[in-house]
Amino acid sequence: MKLRNVDLNLLVTLRELLVERHVTRTADKLGITQPAMSAALARMRLLFDDPLLVRTSRGMILTQKAEQLLGQLDRALLDIENMLESPLDFDPATSRRTFTVIGTDFVEQFLLPALVVELARKAPAVNIVFKSPVSRMEALMSDGDIDLAIGFIPSAAQQLRTRVMIEDRYVCIARENHPSIRSDSISLDLYAELRHVQVFPFDANMYSTPIDMALHERGLVRHVELRQPSFVPLLSVVAFTDLIATVPARLASFGARTLPIKVYEPPLQLPKIVLSLYWHMRSHADEGHRWLRNFLVDLSQSLP
Repeated sequence: MKLRNVDLNLLVTLRELLVERHVTRTADKLGITQPAMSAALARMRLLFDDPLLVRTSRGMILTQKAEQLLGQLDRALLDIENMLESPLDFDPATSRRTFTVIGTDFVEQFLLPALVVELARKAPAVNIVFKSPVSRMEALMSDGDIDLAIGFIPSAAQQLRTRVMIEDRYVCIARENHPSIRSDSISLDLYAELRHVQVFPFDANMYSTPIDMALHERGLVRHVELRQPSFVPLLSVVAFTDLIATVPARLASFGARTLPIKVYEPPLQLPKIVLSLYWHMRSHADEGHRWLRNFLVDLSQSLP
């Protein structure tokens, strides 16, 4: 296949189609008709000698060839964009740029107060739009709709770059004068016996899996009575019920200062919680983006 025989615009269309996995939705996004999109897909199937998208009972799925192409297209189109765009200087003191960041309410609670203060001092015209976690994070990042994600996301896609921001640890919290906790510690058997509330951000189990795996190694299973998507409301649930929770220490400290909550060491060894920054490779060399990443890491590590 010779490059001069290929319409490079077709590669842009192919990349969007492989991300969306939906002909009509991709056509709307690119501003073309559905028949034109179907004709483009037919040309791409002929070009790559592969179906690319296959209809199933669960919707359209990518073929193995299409999965391979998606990563290659991301890198190739990024290189072309960088070649065509001249680098722009970024001065945080004068920039009026807006960055969109996603993270859980736990991240908001410990980071945003200091972020507002430091931005006013170092980058007064820079704006931050903070949003809740989303399931299509990688696609939104590749499209430029999201600049950064902050969190504990062990399963982040390979196309995303990452940098450790801060480390935390698990602790247990329960309401003061909990009827089943009669000392300053919780035994392992009592921990497994008590009823739990657990956070599942965007219905994912990254915060619960390490706990349940550690219990499984000891032949124990806990009873999670309540699952919820956010952290801060969990504090009130613990403060005013007999449910306990295992949460990041920073969140527990905040809860103990504001609600009738007591903090306990967990009765089993649990791994650290590593909060990281995640961004798409399309933003990696951007000067403003690099400044924001360094700014957030420095800020988080200066927090008590």
